[in-house]
Amino acid sequence: MKNIFVLLVFVFSITRLPAQQYAPVDAGSSVKFAIKNFGLNVNGSFKGLQGKIVFNAENLAASVFNVSIDAATVNTGNGSRDGHLKKEEYFDVVKFPKVSFASTKITGSGKAGQYTMEGMLTIKGISKPVSFPFVVSAEGNKNLFTGQFKINRRNFKVGGNSLVLSDDVTVSLNVSTVKQ
Repeated sequence: MKNIFVLLVFVFSITRLPAQQYAPVDAGSSVKFAIKNFGLNVNGSFKGLQGKIVFNAENLAASVFNVSIDAATVNTGNGSRDGHLKKEEYFDVVKFPKVSFASTKITGSGKAGQYTMEGMLTIKGISKPVSFPFVVSAEGNKNLFTGQFKINRRNFKVGGNSLVLSDDVTVSLNVSTVKQ
């Protein structure tokens, strides 16, 4: 009976391992996008990454990502285009200053350091579900989360009905964190 009690306490303590809280580090991270415009590849990025990441590979149910970027930092390397992207037809940064993501579920892939994240992406006040694989690399008290996913820009009312702008946007994430 004593052995069963010890085993139950051990199992309970493992399932209740505390998740580690991290803060994204904007300077060491990148949020990039790629889209075709007039058939040409256009690459861009955002800055201003902030939020809260709680992650424990041993207790994924307690893991949460709640992060955002500053929409006004959109940068394609072309100032005129960047100014246009900040307007109402695209990101409407005055009315919607943040692009945000909140996870709803994280699952393991069966391979060390590889997971799948599900969550809600919010652009221009419109929230849509996204799901994507990501990899975690640990280094001391830091983690690097990398992943990539595709969205349809029209689902978020970005770019209006432009026929020269592709509907598909690839988003690439390299989120560096520091333990809090």
